[in-house]
Amino acid sequence: MKKNVYLFLKIMLISVMALNLTGCWDNLELNEIAIVMGIGIDKSPKIGEVDMTVQVANTVGIKSSSSESGPKNTNSYLNLESTGDTIFNIVRGFSKKSSRKLLFAQNQVIILGRGIAEEGLGKYIDFFFRDRGARSLVWILISDETAKEILSVKSDFESMPAASINELVKQQQYNSEAPMVDLHKFASRLMSKTTSPIAPIIKISREGNIKTAYVSGTAVFKKNKMIGEMNKVETRGLLWAIGEVETGIIVTADPGTNNKVSLQITRASSKIIPEIEDGRVRMKIKIKEEGNLGDQSDSNDLAIPKVLEELEKEKAAVIKNEVELALKKAQSLDADVFGFGEAIYQEYPKKWKTIEGDWEGIFKNIDVDVVVEAKLRRTGKITKPITSE
Repeated sequence: MKKNVYLFLKIMLISVMALNLTGCWDNLELNEIAIVMGIGIDKSPKIGEVDMTVQVANTVGIKSSSSESGPKNTNSYLNLESTGDTIFNIVRGFSKKSSRKLLFAQNQVIILGRGIAEEGLGKYIDFFFRDRGARSLVWILISDETAKEILSVKSDFESMPAASINELVKQQQYNSEAPMVDLHKFASRLMSKTTSPIAPIIKISREGNIKTAYVSGTAVFKKNKMIGEMNKVETRGLLWAIGEVETGIIVTADPGTNNKVSLQITRASSKIIPEIEDGRVRMKIKIKEEGNLGDQSDSNDLAIPKVLEELEKEKAAVIKNEVELALKKAQSLDADVFGFGEAIYQEYPKKWKTIEGDWEGIFKNIDVDVVVEAKLRRTGKITKPITSE
């Protein structure tokens, strides 16, 4: 009996080891694939069609530039272009122009031209959720220029534009003047009955022949169509309200001289609270913020408790004003970017059923109370300014 058990265990062990030695049936070699790093989608001059640009890593160029013999090619990327009536059709169409299969697993950004965004972009991002090889945690941006042009703007620090744009989006956490939205987060808002989707806007600045891509502001959607945008001040007001301010700078005035003072944001949180009074719904946004003194432009001693209290009040007033500006813009666009409707549904589901049909009209006129608690914790390595008399 023991011999049979030992024999059975040996057979099982050998079987498991044999399985680990087998190769992948669908394995692709590096020389068979084109690694996609960025995607751009623009409205085509042809009715009913779109232009698609894919930025792929130029592995051939990298290989030839690293070898001592042979032609030198320092371009680390290639931009491939194609046109079609659906994204899937375009992707398959690339096989007519390229000897390699597109691999989307490393893609970092999807950029959509304003024309596509205003027409309705739902049908153009559907493919990226269905395809097993595509990532949903990829940044989505709306371009003032064509997406094709954005993917052609070179960077001084990154080897390819897509990688540069990826880093640009990540850098937004230090200013909180544009949202950081991946495809998954965008889709979550898109599927909501009330919460309007948002996405950062990418633009190009020009100085002579030098082009620089930068991110600023927010594209606002109603369902899947872009209906307007928020500037960087309104954007930060929105981010304050939904708890997505990471850090940044608040510029206010020295209470004594009215000279500029920069206050660093180090920590922030928020809570949206629906309230019902006499059957009427109102919202409260509670924001808590902490920060430090960044710099000052005069010789006054700001480390005095009374002065610090005044600076905290001024800082709270700036935050409140930014939120109110964002609210005003959202109500003018009739777009619930704050998720008020979702908050009411979670807190008062029965009440929500009675107002759901009239929510658009209610949102335009809803009363919102913004309460801000701002604190200054530190003054840096010094207390008095270096120019103090």
